[in-house]
Amino acid sequence: MIPFLQRGDYRIFVGAFPTGELADEIQAVRTRYDAKTARITPPHVTLAGTYWRVGEAVLGSETAVIDQLHALCGQIRPFSLILGGIRTFGWRVAYLDVEPTKELRTVRRTLVQSLGQDKHRQFNAHLTLAMRLNKDAMQTMVAEMQQTEWENGRFVYFDWT
Repeated sequence: MIPFLQRGDYRIFVGAFPTGELADEIQAVRTRYDAKTARITPPHVTLAGTYWRVGEAVLGSETAVIDQLHALCGQIRPFSLILGGIRTFGWRVAYLDVEPTKELRTVRRTLVQSLGQDKHRQFNAHLTLAMRLNKDAMQTMVAEMQQTEWENGRFVYFDWT
């Protein structure tokens, strides 16, 4: 059970973060529709997490996790994430879909086996574009985004090496 979070508590996750021009384009979309979320974290696909932590976020608190991740570097083979398609979780979250490739499932399984089960009972890889919008704003965003390359494109943006 997750304890009630207090001010100063934090969370961690393992994510794949796009870089370069594609990251800038994704961030521009996020800023246009949900500037608050865009300021919280850069565009990313969560691979494992969220893991809630109680207390102050200091590097020393996560030494064991960092060591576990270093140990996994030799076990995780290079992989790509393929983005494409505007989807929603209800009317509160809009995201870019991530193709559930065999390589992605293998990476996720490796991370969860090492770090422990996270909050996701059923993992659905995605890149969040906006959240906490009202229904009208979400409908407008989805309608506009479905007319762009983001709906029908396939973008390989991350090569883990």
